[in-house]
Amino acid sequence: MTDFRKRAFEDRERSTLKRLASRIPGYSGYYEKELRRDADRLLREHLANHLEQQRRRLTEFQQESLRSSGLALMGELDEVVRKMQTLADRLRYAVYGYAGWFDTITIREDALDALYDYDTALLEEAEALEKEVQGFGQAVQQQGDTRAALAALRARLVALHEKVDRRREVLTGAVPPAGQAPPSPAGGEAPAR
Repeated sequence: MTDFRKRAFEDRERSTLKRLASRIPGYSGYYEKELRRDADRLLREHLANHLEQQRRRLTEFQQESLRSSGLALMGELDEVVRKMQTLADRLRYAVYGYAGWFDTITIREDALDALYDYDTALLEEAEALEKEVQGFGQAVQQQGDTRAALAALRARLVALHEKVDRRREVLTGAVPPAGQAPPSPAGGEAPAR
């Protein structure tokens, strides 16, 4: 998988104007934050395109299902196709860590890095969704249990929607970065389990 952070930072080094501007006091930190935002935007765009591709495949399977099974699953399939399109649009147009000069919430670099890591995990989930789409397609083509395959696909899609809902929590720091434990309470003791 492409590391969009690395790509954004490498592109920065190629620009003579950017090297010159990096000598301006305070500009370097600001610019690095912008690069992190750009990397997150590129990753989300890649993820949205991946979901759009799966939606198109699902639409093809929907047509095939209509020919072989009739209208039995069309309502449910339409709902799944719409949810997949909605998810792609949400990712494509999601807030990507912008915080202007006068915003009340400032976005730290570590929060942007955590958001990028979270979005990378979302890509892994989208790849798992792709397998569910393939499974549904196989069920349609082999006239197998399309209801079970569609239920598994819907469950994966709902889980992915819920993870996208949590992006804002990652951005604000309410959800720790992947691989880190949540912050301990003020007393320094670990929470009881």
